Amino acid sequence: MTEENCYRFVIGPSHGFCNLWLARPVALFSARSKEAMKQDKLGLDRIIFFSDAVFAIAITLLSLDLRLPATAAAAHISSDLVHLWPNYQSYITSFGVIGLYWISHHHYFRFIRRYDYTFVTLNVGLLMCITSLPFATSVLDHYGDHRSAVMFYALSMAITGLVKTLLWGYAVYDHRLISPYLSPRRIRRLTRRAMIPPLVFLLSIGLAMVNLELAKLSWGAIALMLY
Repeated sequence: MTEENCYRFVIGPSHGFCNLWLARPVALFSARSKEAMKQDKLGLDRIIFFSDAVFAIAITLLSLDLRLPATAAAAHISSDLVHLWPNYQSYITSFGVIGLYWISHHHYFRFIRRYDYTFVTLNVGLLMCITSLPFATSVLDHYGDHRSAVMFYALSMAITGLVKTLLWGYAVYDHRLISPYLSPRRIRRLTRRAMIPPLVFLLSIGLAMVNLELAKLSWGAIALMLY
């Protein structure tokens, strides 16, 4: 039997030469496959670590707007703290929303098995939206009694949620980047959950045209609907 035939047939243990000839390319292919898988795992881990760092920085930046006014004095410190309540409210809301986005990001990435550069680009787009939220929160802190500020904040949150839903939708389409064992039913359930925050914020834009406080209160429905 020729060396070429060794690639075409499964040779029994008695044909030591052919077994050795087959073992060399198989072993080489196996080593390369394991190395490729290791590199893909490393690349996916780097995406996750970078994303976690961006979320952490965005949450930290929220606290920069929690400061007393320049005219604060010990004589009326209590009233100054009370006047900061709208800032606290915006801080708590934004911290909670970004925290929920991070929890969701962490949860959804448990199902991601591989990645491509379109997925990486979409993830960077999501992180760009996340880092813009402290600015949207600052606008809400300073101009929370203006309709345009509330609508801008809600729109920023809604766009962030829509990009996150797009990221998930790209990954699950035809099981492109997820485990093949993830059932269609669970995919639909996770997709519906991803759509809840942006839909609530889009709805609140309409509510802001009628009542600003009602629009702000509607944001709390996100946590109730998700958990």
